[in-house]
Amino acid sequence: MEVFDNENFASEFISNYKTRGFGSMTKNDFEVLLFNLLRKHGNLKGLSNFEISLDLQIPETKVRRLAYESDLKYGQLTESDVKEAFFKIVANSKLRSDLNKIEFVIENKFIRTSIGAQLKKLGHYADSSFNSEVTRIHLDSFIDLLAFYYPDKAIERIVRECNQIIGSNKDHGIGFKQLLRKFLEGLAEESGKKVVDIGAAYFTGGAENVALLVKQLVKFF
Repeated sequence: MEVFDNENFASEFISNYKTRGFGSMTKNDFEVLLFNLLRKHGNLKGLSNFEISLDLQIPETKVRRLAYESDLKYGQLTESDVKEAFFKIVANSKLRSDLNKIEFVIENKFIRTSIGAQLKKLGHYADSSFNSEVTRIHLDSFIDLLAFYYPDKAIERIVRECNQIIGSNKDHGIGFKQLLRKFLEGLAEESGKKVVDIGAAYFTGGAENVALLVKQLVKFF
């Protein structure tokens, strides 16, 4: 356990500790505050739950609880952070063609519940019955979620470029969700495997990666 920014760590600790009166903070609130500051100004930032549990010498279950309460109380994660985290999660996701589902690991409970809430808004749900950190969603749910989080400009470019290449011989244009479904189904068919690594390159939204996605999409039509 190490603090990199001692001045801000101490300043924020004192400010939060005395908010409700000196000495009135409960043991749990005290631990949540310290955990939050160690993630913000210490060496816990970016570590997995397992790595944090080793560093703090506490069970992973307690790490998960502290992280969730910290995110709720101190609001470190914004909607933009959740969106960024989602694409990092997608980078390590897998397509289970035998179940017609996408599977990914989400350690952070706040991010997991945020994505779950967005899924509900879109009329879908996630399955975490096997393991709370392992989330499985139907292909249609994943496509709707990508369409929601994906940058508008990237969507426009993908649709425009694909329609220019593919749509020239079609009677009608092809939409973003149709393109994604064709791409994901094509991946599974091409690999011939039940479980397929999706990878980061296709869904980050960067200009080069959008062009790469277009090239990959074209061969599945």
